[in-house]
Amino acid sequence: MELSIIIPARNEARRIQATLEAYADAFTNDAEIVVAVNGSDDRTAEIARASAATRPNVVVIENPARIGKGGAVREGFARATGTWVGFVDADLATAPEEFANIVAAAHSVDGAFGSRWAPGARVIGRSPLRAFASRVFITQVQALFGMPYADTQCGAKIFHRRFLAAYLAASRVNDLAFDVELLLILRRAGAHLVEVPTVWVAQPGSAVLGSPLDVVRHGFHMTRSILRVWWRMCVMRADGLPKPTKPEGAEPARRSPIARDRTGRG
Repeated sequence: MELSIIIPARNEARRIQATLEAYADAFTNDAEIVVAVNGSDDRTAEIARASAATRPNVVVIENPARIGKGGAVREGFARATGTWVGFVDADLATAPEEFANIVAAAHSVDGAFGSRWAPGARVIGRSPLRAFASRVFITQVQALFGMPYADTQCGAKIFHRRFLAAYLAASRVNDLAFDVELLLILRRAGAHLVEVPTVWVAQPGSAVLGSPLDVVRHGFHMTRSILRVWWRMCVMRADGLPKPTKPEGAEPARRSPIARDRTGRG
């Protein structure tokens, strides 16, 4: 299997079918779509299973507990079989063609992720409050960890499987700050990551950030989470990361035939 795309989903009954149809139809060449349903009390799992019944590249895993987006992505990663593993949000804010651009960029290095703040990115429909909260959080992340990225939170990331064991062994964060921990772990494990400007379209009806109060509340929890990560990994140096190994004489990763860039070239 060349590519595994994890889609974490909690109470996404209104949107999951359209997202699965779009991604399953766009990524049919040696790719699997793993829907990680967690803690849902609506028909998310039922709708996902119905899509999987007619699309052989869709797999559904369910956890009745509320394990957070980070926990759902981690469960999906543990189930993934692809040489390249990544995730995308269930709301279709990142279209399949945009994710394909990120996949293409990853194949020239060790991993890539979408950015809504990098030069050339385009964001449609994001509220001023979410934009402000995003900038505040990114400033905190840069101050604490020194990572040179403009956007750690875009829900579209992919990396080579050889770094998967490092992430699964060291990851602890389950809330929306798990992206920061993921990038930090990958960098600590030696991954060369690139930030890719993307087109991101805000979607109404978020199950997590559906109101200004939700934005503020989750912002507080995310700040607390990254402070814990900073203490554990930067102060205590307690990450325990295994280092990835490359076979002697291994060739650098090459671009996948699955992905196409913006000009349509494979």
